[in-house]
Amino acid sequence: MRALGLQLQLLGEKFRAFHGNHPRTAAGLLFVAMSLVTRGFLLGVDILDVDEASHIVGSWEFLRGRHLYVGFVDNKPPLLYVYYAVAQLLFGRGMFAVHLLTVLFTVPAIALGVSSCFRHDRRGVVAGLVFLVASAAYLAHDMHAVNCELLLLLPATWSVALLRDEDRGARPGWLVLSGILLGLAALFKQQAVAWLPALVVAATVAARLTRRSALAAGGALVLGVALPLLATWGLFALRGQGQELIYWTLVYNFGYAQQPMEIGEVLQRFAKYFLPFIAATLGLWLWLPKAWAKLSRYQRFLIGGVLVATFPIAFIGFRMYPHYFVPFYVPLALATGPLFCNLFTQPWGKWSKLMLAYAGASLLCFSVANGVLYLSGHEFRWEEHKTIYRRVADVLRADACFPGASLFAWGPSAMFLFPADLPSASRFLGPYSTICGYVPGNWAIRSGKTKATKVINQEHWDQLMSDLAGNRATYFLDASKAFANWKAFPLENYPRMTKFVEENYEPMATIDGVRILRWRRCAALRPN
Repeated sequence: MRALGLQLQLLGEKFRAFHGNHPRTAAGLLFVAMSLVTRGFLLGVDILDVDEASHIVGSWEFLRGRHLYVGFVDNKPPLLYVYYAVAQLLFGRGMFAVHLLTVLFTVPAIALGVSSCFRHDRRGVVAGLVFLVASAAYLAHDMHAVNCELLLLLPATWSVALLRDEDRGARPGWLVLSGILLGLAALFKQQAVAWLPALVVAATVAARLTRRSALAAGGALVLGVALPLLATWGLFALRGQGQELIYWTLVYNFGYAQQPMEIGEVLQRFAKYFLPFIAATLGLWLWLPKAWAKLSRYQRFLIGGVLVATFPIAFIGFRMYPHYFVPFYVPLALATGPLFCNLFTQPWGKWSKLMLAYAGASLLCFSVANGVLYLSGHEFRWEEHKTIYRRVADVLRADACFPGASLFAWGPSAMFLFPADLPSASRFLGPYSTICGYVPGNWAIRSGKTKATKVINQEHWDQLMSDLAGNRATYFLDASKAFANWKAFPLENYPRMTKFVEENYEPMATIDGVRILRWRRCAALRPN
């Protein structure tokens, strides 16, 4: 043990020497190593969260040449699918490529952005490490998965880093560039713009401290945010698809957030999702008051503003999925990093030892739990753990009609499309809320207790039926009776679809309640 301690001390001295000469490079290499330590053991897991299945299936449609929001539709902004596509072009097809890019580049780059807020000095390095450790110390289903909230942090964190001091915070050039990065973050997920008011407040404070125009500072930020958003709309508008972009990324999401939710469900979600997150990050929250004294006045406005501005991101629509809380890790790490840094320059008190022990125990316990959940081979109750998807895919692959086939599933469509690796037979990867009234993340609507309001869209029904008939979807899966979330939306409740299926499909197999139907004209391809 003593020999190990000496080796670690020697290694630390070498790192400090290298860091003194190459602070950014040293910090970057350290963050890559820590990212691999805290997240690398799950690289080989196909799907950490069901959202990943939707994202990668969407990226496959994108790579097949189908235009976003027309050839296939989803409510996520375009850079999400570009990211998934780029990862696969770099490292090969599949989720391993996406996870690899995220662990080796994206997560360390976010930490590097945190470090940059303190010019990569000791405070910055420690703050980056706080981000890496804290964001890994939770269930991988929510924090390790490559969701929009994690991806938006890459440009959003650097937008904060560009304004790290009052001199930069008042200069128009830095402000415009910071705004551009925040606009790019919004193209990963729209909620990123919630940080804009915090940056405007910080820019106003910086302008007053440096005797510059506060109005010009705020205007430069807003201009920067608008540039990538307007450029994106312009690209879609040139193809005649600007209206579709606005509908699916703004109008549809606004309607989703407005769906009725019972007060009891809001309170349950708060207790089930937000309180455990607070418990996992309790040390950071408790240290905030003490950490505040280590920050300058400008930093308090900048970091404190970003922290406050993150609450709307977490609570929008009151769904409170834990991955909504991912943006909290950046301002928490920025605020507490300098205080943690003091632990390396002075004797540890009881409180400091308690906080470090809490952080270490949290990381260890969640890492073990994640290993058991994803690497043990046991089928847990979470949707992504179910084996039904691969068993259905195996049946489809063994069928004579499989080569060149396409698929549509009434139910969790992306989770069937992913293992089957078949193109979607419709622009709708599944029956969206505008098709059947199913609203994800709303227990009362999902159970049939409450009806979604004004969501079913007859134009979308026409598009869906036209897609299925024109593409002659080879396989149709009816999974509405196999999953609790879908039992309130059985296929027979939709006569138009039921009639189409009865006229064009024949039963092929039933696996654990999932009915597999095949296009009747495929019968000639079956072996004798």
